[in-house]
This record gives sequence, C-alpha cells and structure tokens, in this order.
Amino acid sequence: ITAGHCVYMHNQGGWARQIEVIPGRNGSDRPYRSCIATNYRSTLGWINNRDRNFDYAAILLPETARYGDQLGWFGYTVKSDDELKALTTNLSGYPGDKPSGTQWFHSRQLMDVDDRVLTYDTDTAGGQSGAPVWIRTQDGSRYGVGIHTNGDLAGNSATRINQEVYNNIASWVAEVP
Repeated sequence: ITAGHCVYMHNQGGWARQIEVIPGRNGSDRPYRSCIATNYRSTLGWINNRDRNFDYAAILLPETARYGDQLGWFGYTVKSDDELKALTTNLSGYPGDKPSGTQWFHSRQLMDVDDRVLTYDTDTAGGQSGAPVWIRTQDGSRYGVGIHTNGDLAGNSATRINQEVYNNIASWVAEVP
C-alpha cells in the first residue's frame, strides 16, 4: 500500500511505468534483493479528481516476489476516532533529506482525526509518501491506520484507513496470487 501520487502522477502522464520495490533497504544494502512492479491500483477520486482524501494506492507485486511469506505481513485496521486519539502512532519511511535509502522512524500522538485524514506533527520529509502510519499492539503486532501523503508546517497528514479504504485494500490484496 502506498500513496496514490506514488503510482499515478498527474503531471507526469498518469501511471508509473514501473516501480522498484526494495524491502529492508538500508543505504546500498538490499538484504532481500528487489523486484520490479508494473501493476497498480488506485481510486477514481485520486485518478480523476486529484482528491487528497483518496490519495492511496496499491503496488501489486509479481507472484515471484511474495516478500511477506518470508518476512511477515504488515496488518491494517480500522480504529474509531477515540481509539486513534488515545494511541501513539508511528511512521517509518525513507525521507529525502537523509542519506539515500536509509529508513527513519518517529512516533507521536495524532494532532487531529477526521473521517478521511489523520494529522500529526510526526517528523517527515519529501520521499516518505506512501509510508505506513501504524500502531503497535500489546502483543507486538503492527497495523497500519493511515498512509502518509502530505507534509505541511501546520501538520503532516495521512489518508486514514476507514472502512471504505480498508475494503479497497482488502479487494486489492485479493487480486494478488
């Protein structure tokens, strides 16, 4: 799962031709190699209207690149407004203002929760779009509750995984062999 603007770029002619996926990248180290993906999904709200509320997508990995079978799967969940306001959320991604290919992590409580957007002052930079905004449960499991899409001085933000987003993700997951 990623930001819609990572796979469908309006100012560059639409769909990405290909995306290299590099799980666990650390600088030039590629512990699980990489794969090239050419199959994506996004929402009509993003594709047709550039609507920030629908800025999310999926990169469908080739059948030969089922990394989760080896590394485990990152969950995703729907949480109520009150639950989200009480939780510490985490964000880890690859910010463009740090050494190339290095993953950085930060966590904080959310600043604001609405039906489609989570707002936070968790530190981000360009290049982190599509990173998961996630929670960690008492048993150590990790579940995405949002998809990071925007940076702003007034607060960075994510597309919230509400029931509609959850259902879209589940349908896209079901398409992958």
